[in-house]
Amino acid sequence: FVANRQAGRQAGRMLKLNCAVQNYAWGKVGKESEVAKLFASGSNEEIDEGKPYAELWMGTHASGPSTIAEPAGKYPPKTTLKEWIGANESALGDVLLKRFGGKSGLPFLFKVLSVQTALSIQAHPHKALAESLHAERPHVYKDDNHKPEMTLALTDFEALSCFVSHAELHTAIIKVPELA
Repeated sequence: FVANRQAGRQAGRMLKLNCAVQNYAWGKVGKESEVAKLFASGSNEEIDEGKPYAELWMGTHASGPSTIAEPAGKYPPKTTLKEWIGANESALGDVLLKRFGGKSGLPFLFKVLSVQTALSIQAHPHKALAESLHAERPHVYKDDNHKPEMTLALTDFEALSCFVSHAELHTAIIKVPELA
């Protein structure tokens, strides 16, 4: 997931992560869930056939931080990805590092969803409002990042949403090469 970079060059070492799972009621249950399968393959945990597996989170969010699964140099297993990035900021690449810094972790949360039923409508604040809300009420707003979303379907999926236009997506990919 995260490659270590030294002096602007890839060192070629990928870190295996243990990722968090969110068991929201709308998720697919047991082995019907792609999230459950991914989680079990990475964690060696058994899939609970009675439990919904809605989201697999890969990132530094406080409500479900990823941890390093294997020793990575001086970093023991269970080191959080946020701790590792804080000590290896150049792994983010120049664009993200310059724009967001590294001490706060990743400026995005990568999720895999396994949806059984319709989701509620969600509204996310822009970056400045997210920072303000987090500063005022960190117990409610767990991080200071906005929540831009991109959907890539791994299996059959139906969605009704306000997606960005092709031109807006193209511009975002040009401005943030890490999205490409």
